[in-house]
Amino acid sequence: MASSIGSFLTPEQRAALDSALAEKEKENAQKAREHGHHKSCSADRKPRHSGKVHGGTGGPKKAGGGGRFTWGSIMTDGEKQPGAMDKNDPNYDSEEEKHNVLRSQHQKLKDEVTAYKDEVLSIVEEYFSSGDIGDVAESLEDLGMPGFMHYFVKRLVTLALDRNNREREMASVALSSLYANVIPPDQVQKGFGALVDSIGDLVLDVPDAPDLLAMFIARAVVDDVLPPAFALRVPGSPEAAAALKQKLEGHLGARHGAEKVLRCWGSGAGMTYQDTKDSIARLLDEFSASSDSEEASRCLRALNVPFFHHEAVKQALHRAIEAAAANATLAQSLVGLLARLVQSGEVSPAQLSKGLSRVSDNLEDTALDNPGAKEGYAAVMEMVKAAGLLDGDNAAARALPHTISSASITSTNANGSVVPGGAAPHSVAAFKAASAAAIREYFDSSDVGEVARRLGELDEPGMLHIFVKQAVVASLDRKDRERELVSQALAQLSPAVLSTDVVGAGFARLLAATDDLVLDCPDAVHLLSLFLGRAIVDEVLPPAYLAQVLKSVHADSLGVGVVKATGAMLSARHGAERLTNAWRGGAQGLDEVKAQIKGVLDEYVAGPRDVSEAARCLTELGVPGYHHQVVVSACELAFATPASEGDVVKLLGGLSAANVISATQMAKGLARVKASLSEEALDYGPAARAAYARIAEAGTKAGWATADLEA
Repeated sequence: MASSIGSFLTPEQRAALDSALAEKEKENAQKAREHGHHKSCSADRKPRHSGKVHGGTGGPKKAGGGGRFTWGSIMTDGEKQPGAMDKNDPNYDSEEEKHNVLRSQHQKLKDEVTAYKDEVLSIVEEYFSSGDIGDVAESLEDLGMPGFMHYFVKRLVTLALDRNNREREMASVALSSLYANVIPPDQVQKGFGALVDSIGDLVLDVPDAPDLLAMFIARAVVDDVLPPAFALRVPGSPEAAAALKQKLEGHLGARHGAEKVLRCWGSGAGMTYQDTKDSIARLLDEFSASSDSEEASRCLRALNVPFFHHEAVKQALHRAIEAAAANATLAQSLVGLLARLVQSGEVSPAQLSKGLSRVSDNLEDTALDNPGAKEGYAAVMEMVKAAGLLDGDNAAARALPHTISSASITSTNANGSVVPGGAAPHSVAAFKAASAAAIREYFDSSDVGEVARRLGELDEPGMLHIFVKQAVVASLDRKDRERELVSQALAQLSPAVLSTDVVGAGFARLLAATDDLVLDCPDAVHLLSLFLGRAIVDEVLPPAYLAQVLKSVHADSLGVGVVKATGAMLSARHGAERLTNAWRGGAQGLDEVKAQIKGVLDEYVAGPRDVSEAARCLTELGVPGYHHQVVVSACELAFATPASEGDVVKLLGGLSAANVISATQMAKGLARVKASLSEEALDYGPAARAAYARIAEAGTKAGWATADLEA
């Protein structure tokens, strides 16, 4: 534990880190000397053929004749030489100078357009991944060139044509949001005009491009991005313009056409967690009315959220449970839909298992709203078994019909036959895909418990370090909110899901890949040092990790710089507090954290003195680096209210036993109180010293405090 209030690292830990860094510097210097010696030796060696070159240059002689080893002659003058550009030269040609200037300007403009198109492509791809319109606006403003904005409009729509409804909705939203403020109106019209002109080429890649483009134009008209006159005077060839005009009249002239166009991209338009849930609900509403499983399957594919298919399973089962008594046919249809989706591979066995588990785990809550839920659940489970989605011989499933075992979930082999026992072990590629999906979902939902369940379902403890690396890398080019979410996830999942060794292995791979990460994120060194420091402050990793991990990092790697910067931040005065609040946009302020901690303690004293409830509340706060403040506030509560001293001792002991407050945070908090007893006595009276002495003595006897902290 730290002996100084200002620095997080102890002198011994700082000395060990300095020694390891010095060894790496020596190693790097030795490599540099060896490399320099090799270069000097290479320079001293002369080429084997260092004499005069005997071949001709390939050019003619000055007089025009062919020399030795050349093909020159009187009739040939070798390569064409540029005309005389000196106005005093008798051969000067002013027209040729004009042509050269025009060619130079044309080539410069061509290069600028090519570079702009490349930048626009990366902006659109990043937008489709992040959904951050603010980033798009900033990137376009940084590029400048308002006269080139039509290239952005064209590229945005072109890429969306070949994607799903989600990206098409994002493209329409982007055009509406950026119109006038970032993209001039004339550039929007020019971009759509270019799209109409290139419809012939677009059809080769996207056969239904005319229908989709007509929908984009109609949506732009409804969003006031394009004037209505654009739909009446569509530019382009007469044939293409006439066809598009007819489609636009159908979209815009229909009854309630504007409302339909605003929802033109169907159920796949949702970009947020709640929107996706609503889209699935609408999908199931339509299926319940029409029983068209083919259309339901198409809509689910259009959502393009395979990592969220468990929500479709859950909603379908809830509807089936509600309909089991009154409309058994509908319940059977919904189970049949799930069977079709699983057999076709559109819903994976893992997603089916997760959806079933979510329904079964929350059955008691469902029964509060629907008294017949348990009976309906039992009936639906029989339908599920009959459809081949569960192993009917599973004894646990028969004995406890409301409990679903993941082992009973079936999967299919290459021949399409049912194989009980769940999915096959994951390959590295499959684990990476599942892990990345869980991270994306976590960024939307902020549900750490869901991440823990997903990792538990994967059941690959030997690959969890991949999740750690992926989570950090995924947040590097995002906002502080996502970085704070990753830091909180590492703290809350450790050590129950992610052990210290797993997190350490993940960061070791991050340090080894720092040189590559910098290519995509120039600020990677600084961000990784903040992540690593935050993990140490949150006690996910021990401070000694910094010196240990250097052994696996190359001396000339940027990873050494990450470790060095982390050590400097941890050694700085109040470094721990700064690292805890590193992600300014996503982290809570110190005053806010203190207020929340005080609220937890006040509730504990005012209520039944439930230590487990206080532990739960503190864990949900997600600020393990501030748990020393809990100790300080608890002691001050005992000083202010002597009658609560026993409750405070009980609370601190319980939080320590439950590992909610670590030994380091406990010692740090008590050390702060002990160091400020003079000030505490001024605020709470001389009895504060005696109260602290009793608390520290009780802690020493119980084992959650050390003797040196006694007054």
